[in-house]
Amino acid sequence: MSRGMTVFLLAVIVILMAVLALVLLRYRRMEKFADRTMIQVDDMLEQLILGREVKCFSENEDTLLGKFQTRAGRLYDIHRAQEQREKELRDQISRSVSDLVHQINTPIANIKMYSEFLKEDSLTTEERRHFADNLERQARKLSWLGEGFAKISRLETGIISLNPELQPVLPVVLSAVDQISLKAEQHGNDICLEGRQDLKACLDRKWTEEVFFNLLDNAVKYSVPESRILVEFLEYEMYIRINVCSQGTKVEREEFARVFQRFYRGKNAAEQEGVGLGLYLAREIVNGQRGYMKGEYDSEKGNVFSVFLRR
Repeated sequence: MSRGMTVFLLAVIVILMAVLALVLLRYRRMEKFADRTMIQVDDMLEQLILGREVKCFSENEDTLLGKFQTRAGRLYDIHRAQEQREKELRDQISRSVSDLVHQINTPIANIKMYSEFLKEDSLTTEERRHFADNLERQARKLSWLGEGFAKISRLETGIISLNPELQPVLPVVLSAVDQISLKAEQHGNDICLEGRQDLKACLDRKWTEEVFFNLLDNAVKYSVPESRILVEFLEYEMYIRINVCSQGTKVEREEFARVFQRFYRGKNAAEQEGVGLGLYLAREIVNGQRGYMKGEYDSEKGNVFSVFLRR
């Protein structure tokens, strides 16, 4: 082999070795970078598992690692939001159970007391009837508590969802009027409708009937006997407003802020049957349809409870 060929081969071998060395160097660097990256990824995931969000990669660079970190952060946020919802639901259920237990203690204690009274042999017929009537009232109160709480819990926990659809308001109101008509007649109330009765709103018919029944039931219970109960239909740009107006003991402005609270009973409610869930349930139903409620006193119309439903 000639000297020139030998030099050429040696040069090729040197170049190949240099290239190989460069490739090995690059591989080692990539291996170290990959190890370092995986350590960072592992640390980031570990911190997320522990509930601490950390930033290991730049969010300003459009890289796969940056995108991966962003996606992992979103998954973390979704997980935390779900945990928060579950915690709120547990707290809500716990509060509801506590409220229910607190509320049923009184009628249960009264039932026990009147039951003991009825065991007395010395009771007159009138006294026995009086205690029996009290027992019946306490039993009705327990029934109202159970029914009201069942409806509220199904709404609050999402077991039953509201499905509002654009539809006429009048049939919903008339259905509620029909349910309360006998009680209103016995109390001497005349229920009158005024305003445009062809209005439509977004509502869930079944649950919105519950709203107007509760409002009309309160209007009958707390109104002056032989007085008129007015149901007004009003049209606004974004909402339909339905007022239920009754003449009775004036509800003060500061009290209107509390009447929608769970178990709250107004100053004039002490002698009337009820457990303070009707207006709370009504407000929850209306809010669930992206509407709202309010109460006010009008010198001509009396106590006015207004339902605002989206058009």
